[in-house]
Amino acid sequence: MSRDDLGGVILAELKAANNWQQQYRLIIQWGKLIQPKPAIRVPENLIKGCELPVWLVHEQEGEQHYFAFDSDSSVMNGLTALLLVQLNGKLAAQIALLDWPSTLAELGFDKHLTPSRNNGFKRIMERALALATD
Repeated sequence: MSRDDLGGVILAELKAANNWQQQYRLIIQWGKLIQPKPAIRVPENLIKGCELPVWLVHEQEGEQHYFAFDSDSSVMNGLTALLLVQLNGKLAAQIALLDWPSTLAELGFDKHLTPSRNNGFKRIMERALALATD
């Protein structure tokens, strides 16, 4: 599985942004870190319930979990890059304890993202959690 270098994705940087426009620019910038992965664009990796097609794959090394993502949306790529930074290399128990709904509400995503993006991102989070804890 091909993994992206997401070292530049820092949640604290997003929290420190002064307004939604700055946050949005960071999300778009982070989206560029997700490289195209044609090999994962197969039906079993497609996440249902998203307006645009998005694909997520999972790999476990020992007890650590890793994910790779692909889509044609720079916004969804950026949002998912933020998620993957929190998930990659973690144990299933650590992933299960992450409180993403609270984090997203704190960042104002529920107010600023369109309902379809909020819904799609929720599906991506649900799928990642299911893959890591099954």
